[in-house]
Amino acid sequence: MPSTLLTSFAAVAIVMCIVGVGYLFARKGYIKREHKGLMTKLIINAGMPALVMSNILGSLELESMGDPLKLIGIPVLSMASTLAIGLLLAKLIKPAPVRRGGFVVMCAFSNSVFVGLPMNTGLFGDKAIPYVMIFYMVNTTFFWTVGNYLINKSGEEGRGVKPKLSLGKSLKKLLSPPLIALMIAIPLLILEYNLARNEGFMRAFTGWGGYGIVTLVQRSFIKMCGYVGNIVTPLALLYIGSALYEYGFKSLKPDKDMFAALAVRFIAAPAIMLLLCKLLGLNGVGSGVFVIEAAMPVMTQAVVLAASCDADESFVAAGMCISTLGCFVLVPVLMLIMRAAGLA
Repeated sequence: MPSTLLTSFAAVAIVMCIVGVGYLFARKGYIKREHKGLMTKLIINAGMPALVMSNILGSLELESMGDPLKLIGIPVLSMASTLAIGLLLAKLIKPAPVRRGGFVVMCAFSNSVFVGLPMNTGLFGDKAIPYVMIFYMVNTTFFWTVGNYLINKSGEEGRGVKPKLSLGKSLKKLLSPPLIALMIAIPLLILEYNLARNEGFMRAFTGWGGYGIVTLVQRSFIKMCGYVGNIVTPLALLYIGSALYEYGFKSLKPDKDMFAALAVRFIAAPAIMLLLCKLLGLNGVGSGVFVIEAAMPVMTQAVVLAASCDADESFVAAGMCISTLGCFVLVPVLMLIMRAAGLA
C-alpha cells in the first residue's frame, strides 16, 4: 500500500508541477492569449498524429495479446457505456450548450498514457505496457471520433451556429489529423505482424538484403514520431496552466455539472470496467490495468480540443486538474477493491 500511494502521488505531482509552470509563465507574460492558437495547432496537427504513430507502431505488440477480441472488446464496451451515461446525464442535468460536449468527454475518456502509463507500470511493472497500449488505442479512437464531434458541436452551439446535418461536414469533424494517423497506424501494425509470421516471406526478404534497411527506416520513423509526439503532454499541460491563470482559480470551484462528470469518471467508469473484467473472465495484470486506466483523470487533449473549437475550455481544464488530484485518493482504494475481488 505505501508503494501504491507513492506511485499515485508521483504521477499526480508531475502533472500538477507542469500545470504550475504554465500558470507561472502566463502570470509572467511568457505565454499570452495570442500564443494559444499556435499551441493548439502544434498539439492537434503535429504532436498528436506523431504520438499515435509512435505509441501504436513502437509500443503495441500484437503477439503479446492472448485474446485480442476480448482485450479490445472490454475497453470498447466500457467506453461505450460511460459515453451512454454521459449523454444521458447531459439530457437530465442540461449543462450549457457550450460545455455539453466537454461534459460527455470528461465522463467517457481518460488520460491513458501520461498519467495512466506511469501509474500502471509503477503498480504492475512492465507487464502492464501492452494492456495500457490496447486501452490507449481504443480510448484515442473513441476520443478523436465521437469526442471530437461532440466538442465541435458544442463549440458551434456556443457561438450560436445551428449545426446542419451534412455528411461532408460530419466527416470533416471526424477526420482529424490524430484519427487519420490512427487509421494509418493500425493497418501498418497488422501488416507488420502478418509479414513477420510468414517465414517464407522473411527468408526471401532477408535474402534480398533489404531487411536491415527496412528495419532501420522503420525504427528511425518511430523515433522521429516519438520526438515530435513528446511535445503533446507537456505543451498541453502548460496550456492548461495558462488557461487556469486566464480564468482564475474560481474556475476550479465544482458545480453540479462537474460533480456529475467526476462521479462518472471516478465511480461509474471503474465500476463498469470491474464488472466487465469479472463477467468476461479477465484477471491478473490485464484487469488491474484496465480498471486503473478507466479511473484516470480527464484527457489533457480534451482541454486543447475544447479551446480550438471555442467550447468551454475552462470547464474541461478545471475537470482535468480536479480529477488529476482525485487520483491520489482513488487509486489506492481501487487496488484494495480489486484485490478483494480477486482481479489483481
